Amino acid sequence: MVALLVYLGLIWITIETLMLNAMEAIFWPAAGWSLVVFIWWGGKCWPGIILGALFSNYWLTGHSGYLGLIWTLGTLLEAGAGWLMLKRIGFSPALARLKDVLGLAILAGALSSLINSTITPIALLIAGEIKSDTFADIWVTWWLGDTIGVLLLAPVLLTWANRFNIKYQQTRDLQGSTGNHWSWLLPESWEILKNPKKKLWLPKLFSYLEIGSWLVLFSALNWFVFCSRTRVLTIHYPLEYLPFPLLVWASLRFGQRGTAIAHLLTATFAVWGVLRGSGPFMDNLNENPQVFSLQAFILVMTITGLFLAGAVEERQTVEASLRSGEASLATAQRIAKLGHWELDIRRLTCSWSDQLYRIFGVNPDQVTPSIDSFMQYIHPLDRLRVETAISQAISEQIPYSIDYRIARPDGQERFVVEQAIVTTTHITSTVQDITERKRAEIALRASEERFSRVFKASPIGIIITTAQEGRFVDVNDSFLRQLGWSREQVIDRTFEDLQMWDPDQINPIFKRLTNGDRLSNLTVEVRHKSGAIRDWLIAIEPIQLENTPCLLTLASDITEHKQAEELRRAKEAAEQANQAKSLFLANMSHELRTPLNAILGYSELLQEDAQDIGQDDFVADLKNIHVAGQHLLTLISDIIDFSKIEAGRINFHLEKCQINTLLWEVETTIAPLAEKNHNQLTLEVAPGLDLMYTDVTKVRQSLLNLLSNACKFTEQGQVILRVWQQLIPATDLPDLPIYHSPESPSETLSEISFIFWQVQDTGIGMNERQIATVFSPFTQADESTTRKYGGTGLGLSITHKLCQMMGGDLWVESQLNQGSTLTMRLPQYMYQGKEAT
Repeated sequence: MVALLVYLGLIWITIETLMLNAMEAIFWPAAGWSLVVFIWWGGKCWPGIILGALFSNYWLTGHSGYLGLIWTLGTLLEAGAGWLMLKRIGFSPALARLKDVLGLAILAGALSSLINSTITPIALLIAGEIKSDTFADIWVTWWLGDTIGVLLLAPVLLTWANRFNIKYQQTRDLQGSTGNHWSWLLPESWEILKNPKKKLWLPKLFSYLEIGSWLVLFSALNWFVFCSRTRVLTIHYPLEYLPFPLLVWASLRFGQRGTAIAHLLTATFAVWGVLRGSGPFMDNLNENPQVFSLQAFILVMTITGLFLAGAVEERQTVEASLRSGEASLATAQRIAKLGHWELDIRRLTCSWSDQLYRIFGVNPDQVTPSIDSFMQYIHPLDRLRVETAISQAISEQIPYSIDYRIARPDGQERFVVEQAIVTTTHITSTVQDITERKRAEIALRASEERFSRVFKASPIGIIITTAQEGRFVDVNDSFLRQLGWSREQVIDRTFEDLQMWDPDQINPIFKRLTNGDRLSNLTVEVRHKSGAIRDWLIAIEPIQLENTPCLLTLASDITEHKQAEELRRAKEAAEQANQAKSLFLANMSHELRTPLNAILGYSELLQEDAQDIGQDDFVADLKNIHVAGQHLLTLISDIIDFSKIEAGRINFHLEKCQINTLLWEVETTIAPLAEKNHNQLTLEVAPGLDLMYTDVTKVRQSLLNLLSNACKFTEQGQVILRVWQQLIPATDLPDLPIYHSPESPSETLSEISFIFWQVQDTGIGMNERQIATVFSPFTQADESTTRKYGGTGLGLSITHKLCQMMGGDLWVESQLNQGSTLTMRLPQYMYQGKEAT
């Protein structure tokens, strides 16, 4: 409807101001509007274009038969073809690229305008409405009129609508971030209001003054050139291109939006002058307008202005991108602590990056970049080596890479690595601060020395052997004392050579080690040099020694501790019995669930059959059967999940997931339960959360357990789920294994990224005694809670164990009758933490 009304309005303006006769007009604004409608709303707007063309054709010519249909079809094809061609090249309504301007001028302006300007005049010629000797003039006038209509009106609508859309989105974002009632203002105005002392309004004031001055000058000049009758009487040479300097001003300063307005103003004044009977496009002899000259002027003006403004905006975009790239490079250098310097060998001029000043700890205003200045910050003991490298680079074009120390003015001594590339004219060198890495290497060497001392002095036997052959690489004195061998008799020999143990006993152990497992608390029988059998408690850890797979074995003689061994065996028997129970329940999951699923399925079918045959009395009972069966299935699932955890049958399937997608799924699932108890469910998610690498199913199950508990024990209250990311120092997590960087597995992380999930409710809460047992299996607050709310008491226990198995944790804070807060912490990248079973 909007497309139709605007189309008819433009046709009315055309009839009143732009028509030369019943067949010709100076230009057709409706052609530009038809193209804009397709660009804005796509192909679904074709009915509005067809109706507008039908009405306007009848309005202009009175044709309602096949000539009207041909006119209508030509109008629709012209706009549609222009839209499709622009869509094919990836047209942007901002017209900020020369590609977009070329597409609009050539594809939508020149080419697609040929369709209607050719089809309709040919039909009129065949019908005898026009004569053959006037066909060429009419065709040219129509083609230029449609082209001008596209190039004159479309840029105004497209560029300003695009600008308004951007400002609208910025305003919406500002309203969401501030919540202020002044947020309806544009973002620039909001910043001015927030910071009145910074005088941010001055640039805006100068900008508005420039726009106002240009508008006044431009309007006055256009009036003088195109509308003034006095000028016609006093000046007899052409002045129609006099406004071009101001058009160039608009293109350079105001972009495509200002340029489009300037074109529209100039065309308006030119047409107004023709209507007044004045201006450079009137034939003074017969007082008839020179239509072709006017059309050519408008076409040249619009194309020139659009191309100039497009070139300026594209260059500004490239310059902004370049500035952004330079800023990103500087940021990357600052993060990597990487500076650089460049020397012009011929001129001996030197330049330093900002990060190099930071590495040296000096202010750029205090130091003039030069090789001599550079050498002042080199440690005196390393200065000669650096001078030699630079001299060879200058004289012999030899690149270099060296590590050395620098002495900063503040007294700090830091380590850097420098790498230089050399050409015949320049030396470009990077300097990276590697102090932390060097200190880590020093600490590693110290650690190796401490290990060597512990290795020799340890009362536990320590053995290093090759993983494949079992050949002894090194042993300590405690091992030799336990078995009675000397070092010369052991080194470079194998277990089989010494006949230390029975192959049937040790082969299964080595088979497990080939899978990369670490073993601990294993009891084996070993043979002493004298032939006596001794009992050892061993732990074996796979290690890499100079890129060779080896095994580190710690051995303790426990022969004298037989009683402790018997107790240990009794404990293992009890654990095995418990595991057998858990394995039985885990293996029975299919046998328990299958008949119950059948009961649930048949109850649903019986409900549908009862409703179909009108036996509504049975529907309620069948629903009770279905609800009871569903409840029983939930109880069985909890018990089986807990049994799988105890039996070690839990598998983790790691994958990447979007945190926002996971939250949407959880919110959709839990919303009905919250509504059931008339609770308000709220999500508070920190910005910037992106991906997790974890077992999505286990995380979703844990969240649903926490939220369903909160909704179940809260009535007419509030349940809040908060999610945020936090880095935790590895030293604060002593119970977790070493975390490694995913980009560099050999690099140990000092901080680990965790995702925190906090569920807070205003429900019944718990006292201190209940908090102490909340994660115990088959436990609820008390008997009254169990009777009222039901459940197995396994949900939180399962969630707690899953969190710990995934390298995280779960804890609770609660006050009786005031609500509870459960916080779940999980590593953002699970493969950095505990191994999945």
